[in-house]
Amino acid sequence: MRDGFLLDPDVVHLNHGSFGACPAPVFEEYQAIQRELETGPTDFFTRKAARWFWGGEERPGRLAEARGRLADFVGARPEDVVFVPNATSGLNAVIRSLRLDPGDEVLTTLHEYGAVTRTWEFVGANLVVCEPDEIASRIGPRTRAISVSHITSPTALLFPVEKICAAARAAGVLSIVDGAHAPGQVPLDLESLGADIYAGNCHN
Repeated sequence: MRDGFLLDPDVVHLNHGSFGACPAPVFEEYQAIQRELETGPTDFFTRKAARWFWGGEERPGRLAEARGRLADFVGARPEDVVFVPNATSGLNAVIRSLRLDPGDEVLTTLHEYGAVTRTWEFVGANLVVCEPDEIASRIGPRTRAISVSHITSPTALLFPVEKICAAARAAGVLSIVDGAHAPGQVPLDLESLGADIYAGNCHN
C-alpha cells in the first residue's frame, strides 16, 4: 500500500486523519487539473468552469459525477450529498444554523472532537454529557439534538450510531453524526443509518 502514496519511505506515517496524503493517481489528476487552469485561467473560469463543474443537459459535470460516485460509496442519494471543505466545517455550518431556545439540551459525550464541542459552546448550547451507551435513555422533553461521533478522533471508538439515530428519530430529536473518520474505515449505508446530519471526510 505504501507504494501507492508519495510519502517519505523513511517516516512511519500514522496520522492519516488530520492530514491524509493523496494516493499517487489522485495527486496526478489533481495536478492535471491545476495545469489545465494555469495554461488558461481566464478561459478556465469564464468558459470551461461552468461546463467542467456543473455540466449541461447532455452530460453532467465533474462535480455532479463525483457526487454521484460518493453517494454510491456511502449509501446515500446524490441529492442528499453536499461537498464541504471537511467534516468539521460542515458540522460548524449546521450547528450555527440551528435556533436553540433557553432550556434546550444537546446530548453529547466526552469523546467528541474539540472543535465540534467548542462550536456547540459558542452557540450557547446546554450540553448534557453522558456515556455513548446512555444516550438513548437520556433523551428527555428538553432534548433538541444529539451530537456524537461515528468513530472518535482521540480514541478510535466505534459508537452505536444506528441505535442512537433510531432513538433520536423515535423521540423527534435531531441526530447529528461526526463521521470524520468513518468513510473508508467502516462500511457505510447512510440511508439505513438514519442520521439527520452526517459529515465525513474522504482522506482516511
